[in-house]
Amino acid sequence: MKSQSDFAVGLVLSGGGAKGAYHVGVLKALLELGARVDAIAGASIGALNGAILASAPSLKEGVERMDELWNTLASSPPLAPNFPAYLGLLVEVGLRVKGFDHLVKLGNIARDAGLKVPMIGNLLDDGLLSSSPLHRLMDVYFDPDALDNGLPLYVSVFKSRGGLEDLLSVVMADSGLKDSPASEFLHIQKLPKSQQKDALLASAAIPLLFSHRHMNDSIYRDGGMGGWQRMQGNTPVTPLLQAGIKTLLVTHLSDGSLWSRHDFPDATILEIRPQSAIQREGGFKDLLGFDPRKIPSWMEQGYEDTLQCVGRVIDVTTARNELRLSELTLSDSDNQFKRLDQNLSEAMARLR
Repeated sequence: MKSQSDFAVGLVLSGGGAKGAYHVGVLKALLELGARVDAIAGASIGALNGAILASAPSLKEGVERMDELWNTLASSPPLAPNFPAYLGLLVEVGLRVKGFDHLVKLGNIARDAGLKVPMIGNLLDDGLLSSSPLHRLMDVYFDPDALDNGLPLYVSVFKSRGGLEDLLSVVMADSGLKDSPASEFLHIQKLPKSQQKDALLASAAIPLLFSHRHMNDSIYRDGGMGGWQRMQGNTPVTPLLQAGIKTLLVTHLSDGSLWSRHDFPDATILEIRPQSAIQREGGFKDLLGFDPRKIPSWMEQGYEDTLQCVGRVIDVTTARNELRLSELTLSDSDNQFKRLDQNLSEAMARLR
C-alpha cells in the first residue's frame, strides 16, 4: 500500500541572487496549472523565497506575497553597504598600494573611533553588504509563528572554515581540481525559533557580500557553495528525498546547470530550466540585479518557462488519464452488455 508521501510533491528552489525573481513566475504558473506543493527545499535566495511560501496560509497567498516582495525589491533594492567593511577594504588596498597613505590615516581614525576595520581575510567573513535590509523585509513577509503549521521547509547551509578558505574551495571546484565540501540541510521547523531566521540568512550569506551566521558553535554561509561541481547544495533535493517525497519539481537559476536528475533514479523529477538565457549581464551584476530593468523580465521568464516545461507534461498526463478513463468506460459498457446478454440467455433458457 502506498503511503501519503508517495503522492506528495516537493518543490526545490535553487539559489541565484536577484535571479530569484524567476521563482515568482514559476509559482504563478504552477498555481495556474493547478499543481500541488507539499514541501519546499531552498538554497540561498531560494531559502528566503521558500520561507515566504511555506509560512503563507495557502499557495495562492504565498505567491501573492512573493509577487509583492519582488516588486518592492525592484523599486527599493535590499542592498546597503557595510561601511566598516568597505573602509577595511580601502585601508587594506592603501596598505599595499604606494600613494594611498591618506587611506591608512583614515583607517587609523576609524580604529580610534572604535570601528572594526578588517583585513582582507576577515573581510570575506564580515561581508561588504549589510544584512539589515533583509532582516527588515523578513520581518514584513516571513511569519515564523505561521511557519509552524505551514509546509515543511528545508534549507541548505555550508559549514564555513573561514571566508578565504571557503572561497578558495569554490575556486578549486570551479577549476575542476577538487570539489567543495557538501552542504548540510536544516529542517527549519525543527530548529528553535531563535535560530530559524539565522538559518535562512546563513543559507543566503553569499561570500564577500554578506556576513556568515553563527549557530550552535559553528559558522555557516551560503548553502549553494557545497558540492559545487554537481550543484549539490544549490539544488537541495536530498532533504525532500530523505523525507520520503519522491515526486519533485526542481527549478534552476543558471544556464546549463550541471545538476542532473539522473543521479536520483528512484525519484520522479520534473525540471524547470531556463528555455532561453537567464543571464542578463553575468556574475555579480546579475546576483545583485535588484532593479526594475531585470526583475520583471525574470518573473515573466519563470512563468513562460514553467508553462512550457510543466504545462506540456500536465497536458500529456491529462490526455493519458482521459484516454484511460475512456478505456475504463468502454470496458464497463462491454461488461454491462455481457451481463445483459447473460441475463437474456438465462431468461430464454427458463422459457424453454
